[in-house]
Amino acid sequence: MTGAQFGEVVSPLWALRPDTGRGHPWHLSFVDRVLATTLYLRTNLTERQLAVLFNISQKQVDRVLNDLVPSLGELLGPARRDHRELWIVDGTLIPTRDHTKTAMCKNYRRSVIVQVVVRRRDRRVAAMCDAWPLNRNDSVIYRTTVALEVAQHPRLI
Repeated sequence: MTGAQFGEVVSPLWALRPDTGRGHPWHLSFVDRVLATTLYLRTNLTERQLAVLFNISQKQVDRVLNDLVPSLGELLGPARRDHRELWIVDGTLIPTRDHTKTAMCKNYRRSVIVQVVVRRRDRRVAAMCDAWPLNRNDSVIYRTTVALEVAQHPRLI
């Protein structure tokens, strides 16, 4: 991001969310808070790493992010309505004691798999399948449950 592009972000954000001077004072200036927020969103830095970079506490970084991330989202406006969505499908292993739907896995624990479909642009959970025994392949679970749910859901297409 160039300096001009960063200025294009800071100015409307200040108009949307100016410092009122009420409440506990910030340890960082408004521009530094916007910089910390954009660094958090554009890189893979943790809150702890940002706290070290800006010489503030981790709680302060968390307050800055909770304050500015929703306002930056408002600046972006509504998401475009493109029907060619990107989806993230992930299988999650859940250990359980229920023997009716479980199977033994490699580590000799009884577990089930639940697949979750998330829309990439806003990370919204779109679909979730029922629990399957661990001895099933992820592609089998996807074809029989999740793919059908996504294809038939009117709001997802």
